[in-house]
This record gives sequence, structure tokens and C-alpha cells, in this order.
Amino acid sequence: MSADASAVYYRPEDYLGVRKRLLIDFVDAGVAAGASWMITVVVVVISPSYNTVLMSMIVWTAVWLAYFLVLKGSRFRTLGYVLAGARIVNFSGERPSRLALLGRLAFLVFGPTNFVIDLLWVSSDPCGQALRDKFAHTFVVRKDAVPAGTGRIGYPTYMVFGWTLMLAEVRPAP
Repeated sequence: MSADASAVYYRPEDYLGVRKRLLIDFVDAGVAAGASWMITVVVVVISPSYNTVLMSMIVWTAVWLAYFLVLKGSRFRTLGYVLAGARIVNFSGERPSRLALLGRLAFLVFGPTNFVIDLLWVSSDPCGQALRDKFAHTFVVRKDAVPAGTGRIGYPTYMVFGWTLMLAEVRPAP
């Protein structure tokens, strides 16, 4: 994105807080893990001659990618988003790309403490963004939220556990 780029922003009450984001995360992780486990059991019973560990890894990866990339990015949303009355949008107010959703997922999967840091971050961020949202240029908002306006995209510097990060952030017009 260029330095002069603009993006939408929402009213403060449209961004989801920590409690609803916890609900989303726990429900979605539970659904994805449960589905992965059930499909793994079926696959192992049907084809016991295959490498069980490899088959399990393939099933879990496929289910989690389908759930967190395909379903989350669709108009149907995941069960956690439905229960919380939420949706995920990009800086244009539209459904995010699969690449953005993959970045959000990777941010959580490859950093075991990122989940805790994310939740702490949401509670103090004016746009209710977790670090994974800032990284992927996304917002988690109420399902019926409409943009309140547009603002410039800025790149403030953040220091997080020894890392220096410049992450895109929407700055509402004065």
C-alpha cells in the first residue's frame, strides 16, 4: 500500500472486544479440532496400512485451512463468528483475501504465545485490532457494522518483545 492510501474505519462500538474474540477463538478452535479428530479417526480406520502420523497431519492441515481460510473468508463465516455476531473485513470493508487470512492463521500457529499477546493487544488498541489483524490488514467487526468513514493508512512503529514492527493502521480523518 502506498503512503497516501486510504482505508475505511468503523465506530469504536463496532469493533469486537476481548470477550467476543475469546468466544470466537475457542469455538472455532474447538470445531476445527473436533472435525479434524473425527475425520482422522475415519481415515485411519478406512486405510490402516498408510502412515498414520502422515495421514493425521494431512487431515488436520486440510481441515484447518478449509475452516480458517475458505469458510472464514466466505459469506457464511465460521461458527465462532456466527455465534459472536461478527465478521472479518479488510481495509476496504470487504471480505479479506485468502492470503490475508493465511497470514492471520500463521501468526497464531507459529507463535504459541501470540494468542495471549493478541488478546492483550485488542483491549488497548483503538481499532480493536489484534497484532494478527494489523499484520493482515483486517478488522473484526459486528456483523451489521458499516464503515464510519475513511482515513489515511499510517505505519507506526511498535516494539513487541524485542521485535520492532511497522504495521499498517487506519488513522481516521480529523
